[in-house]
Amino acid sequence: MIYTFKLQNEIFKVHLEEEGQLSEIEIDDKKFPVEFKRVDDNLYSLIIEDRSFAVGILKRGKTIEVYLNGELYEFEATSSRDIKTAAAGAAEGIQEIKSPMPSSVVKVLKGLGEAVKEGESVIVVEAMKMESELKSPIAGKVKEVNVEPGNAVESGTVLLVISSEE
Repeated sequence: MIYTFKLQNEIFKVHLEEEGQLSEIEIDDKKFPVEFKRVDDNLYSLIIEDRSFAVGILKRGKTIEVYLNGELYEFEATSSRDIKTAAAGAAEGIQEIKSPMPSSVVKVLKGLGEAVKEGESVIVVEAMKMESELKSPIAGKVKEVNVEPGNAVESGTVLLVISSEE
C-alpha cells in the first residue's frame, strides 16, 4: 500500500509491504525492514535496523501526529489532488499544540501573548519517563494557554494555541 504524507511543505511517499510481523517500508527509494507491535491504541514498538523505538501515533481526520524520540511530528495525509492544489509558502494561521500521548505538563515555556518563532520550543511534557519539548510549527503569538505545570493530559489535548494573525 502507498501512503502520501505532507510534513511542513515537503511531500513523502511511503510504500508499506506487510508480511507477517516483518514489514518493509520504502521512503524516497530507501527500503527499511521494520518489525512492529501495537502496544495500545496509540502506542507502537518498532525495531528498525536493530534499533528499538517507542512511537506514539494519533490520527485525527487528515492529521497524523507522530511522537518519536522526544520529538513531535505532525503529518497531513494527502491525495494527489491535494498535492496539485497545495500552495507553496510558510504555514500560517492558527496552530494548536497538542499532547502527542497521555503525559504530564512539566513546564510552559511561552505565556499568553508572547511572541514565538517557528520551530521554537513552547512547552515541555513528560511521557513514558521522557521529557519532550514541543515546538511551534509557525511564527506568531501565543493566543491560548490551556494547561499549567503538573497537569495530567490525555492524548490530543490542546495545550497551547499559536496564531500568526495579529
